[in-house]
Amino acid sequence: MSQQDRRIFERLYARAHRAEDLPWHEVEPPALLGRALQARKSPGRALDLGCGAGTYSLWLAERGYKVTALDFMPQAVRLASERAKRAGLDVTVAQGDVTSDATRLAHPGPFEVILDVGCLHGLPDVLRPAYKRQILSWLAPDGDYILLHFGRRGWWDRWPIGPRRIRRTTLGRYFAPELEETACDSKISRGMPLFMGGSAEIGRYWFRRSEARTAAGETPDARNAASV
Repeated sequence: MSQQDRRIFERLYARAHRAEDLPWHEVEPPALLGRALQARKSPGRALDLGCGAGTYSLWLAERGYKVTALDFMPQAVRLASERAKRAGLDVTVAQGDVTSDATRLAHPGPFEVILDVGCLHGLPDVLRPAYKRQILSWLAPDGDYILLHFGRRGWWDRWPIGPRRIRRTTLGRYFAPELEETACDSKISRGMPLFMGGSAEIGRYWFRRSEARTAAGETPDARNAASV
């Protein structure tokens, strides 16, 4: 994350006394997360990367998951920790850099579910390989990885401030061959700040390990049918 982006986050969190004060706050998690949980036989361990105020960490814990929530912002860790404590839920909240080996060693996997709603698209390109290594290390062999990422609609859809935008095909190649897309739900979000382009294509992705899909007997035709 650039220093400019970091300063923006610091200003936003300085004004936030509750989750609802954050501009990206949404009560419901990506629908694909619910689909992934329904497909699992039982709850397990879940990792929420870039957890923010912990809204989705609490959502997962309410469904029986033992949750580890990570964020690089100390204000986010404070908010999420306070909310988990008030709710009496099993959530471990910690500050950390998701690309750091120290963070991975401090919070080892495997995790059956990994959620990223705002972490990867904030990283500079040079840190993406480290991020992928972390995901592959953390994710259980039959694990589900749910990602929210800004899509790139054309050559012009590039902005110096805010989330980095990547085409769906580029994102698929980035995670290949270890992870395969199970489904994708993309929508245009409007009303964003003008310095971020005013609008963006927001993609919600569901990835699984390639070998896990094959072991489950899923054919290429079934994979295509699952993508929306």
